[in-house]
Amino acid sequence: MLRLTILFATVIGPAILMASAEKIPIGKFKTLLYREPPISSEAISPQAPVLEYIEQNVDNFNPNNDDTYQMRYYRNDEFFVRGGPIFIYVGGEWSISPGSLLGGHMFDMARELGAQMFYTEHRYYGQSFPTPDASMENLEFLNIEQALADLAHFIVYIRERHTEFADSEVILIGGSYSATMVAWFRQKYPHLAVGAWASSAPVLAQVDFVEYKEVVGASIRSVGGEECYRRLERAIGQAERLIADRNFAEFSNRFRTCEEITDYSYDVWSMFGLFSNLLAGVVQYHRPGDIEGVCEELLDPSNATETDIDAFGRWYTQVIFGNNPDDDDCIDATFASDVEFYQNTGWDHYATLSAGRQWFYQTCAEYGWYQTSGSRFQPFGSSFPVELYVRWCSDVYSSVFNRTTMEAAVARKNVKYGGMNPQVTNVYFTQGSIDPWRTMGIQTDLNDRSPADVIPGASHCADLSSNSPNDTPRMREVRARILSLIRLWTGIDD
Repeated sequence: MLRLTILFATVIGPAILMASAEKIPIGKFKTLLYREPPISSEAISPQAPVLEYIEQNVDNFNPNNDDTYQMRYYRNDEFFVRGGPIFIYVGGEWSISPGSLLGGHMFDMARELGAQMFYTEHRYYGQSFPTPDASMENLEFLNIEQALADLAHFIVYIRERHTEFADSEVILIGGSYSATMVAWFRQKYPHLAVGAWASSAPVLAQVDFVEYKEVVGASIRSVGGEECYRRLERAIGQAERLIADRNFAEFSNRFRTCEEITDYSYDVWSMFGLFSNLLAGVVQYHRPGDIEGVCEELLDPSNATETDIDAFGRWYTQVIFGNNPDDDDCIDATFASDVEFYQNTGWDHYATLSAGRQWFYQTCAEYGWYQTSGSRFQPFGSSFPVELYVRWCSDVYSSVFNRTTMEAAVARKNVKYGGMNPQVTNVYFTQGSIDPWRTMGIQTDLNDRSPADVIPGASHCADLSSNSPNDTPRMREVRARILSLIRLWTGIDD
């Protein structure tokens, strides 16, 4: 259980797992699935990346708006030789950190090719704030079009500032949402970057993302075993029956809610969404032993007399409260408290979260991607339907968000960028077979100049890490392929 506790402490912060006698807001757990992709490497650069800033327009498309902001980026020129490529690792819905320029496969390729490395921060994330707060009116300039224009200006800026880059070609690298960005950048600004590596990129916007939890379940089944899957399925079914039978006190005691859950749909739906997301957080960023560790806990032979819901409740309690929780610790599980948590517009409120009010605004306004219980082919029941997330968008941000307007926004995004058929070349799409996001991404060659590979047994963005002894041959082949493609796109001879 120690491994799992460390995993969740890394994702949601030690304050949740270590605080004493605390009411833990359910809202903090919404960020489990949205964070800087973890990158592992045995070789760590001795040269610390340099933090720098670029002045960006708040509105890139209105010449009458002369407001600007300071966008952060990191630079590491340890390996650069004149004529070598420029690697830009594009930040997504997280705060950038120097560690991503100190190791990983991009770092390894930079060392081999004499490349310059940059890491850009997405507007509204980290410390790159274009507006004083995150109020609804100030989120006007948060969209992918503005972010891509920032990236375009950044490339022009570094070329103007650094004459030594005159003979260098730009390669973009992204993971998860930022992989979507690098793919779409090649569509919108192909003259500024000769190629892109899109690791785990969702390119199809979809409000009701039922496939996500299907893959979570299938991954638990394939890695953790059939009995683990069935135990989860039975446990969630037993929890749903407690609600159906109006055994609200027993449900609330089992899962340590601060207030007794009632039959108010949105409170119930919020809790079941939490249950599934705790497991999804393990699967999405699975490394060998993570899923297996959960299943070992759920099937612990020393607790052979446990019912399915007992085993799940024990695991849930350890993850949420730690191994030695204060008796007064509880989870504030009401829908109203979740809404209130994300109605806070101060940047400091989200300082310890990898994705806050900003990211969920983007999902409401641009992408959807709500991982719901809308499919029966998953083990998490039917108690977190898409209506939960649509209502959440409306209550947190504005009544302008409803199912009709959100479906229309998603449709516009798919028309604009092509959905599953983006018109791009020189983009390498990679996916992991157990990654729940892969169903929204390119899994077969898009065209003869934009190949795709699905890596068996790999999770979300796992290929961004360096080669390790535990890697499969297929993982090594994919990493070798991106290096070969970069050589091709930049004209660097083998």
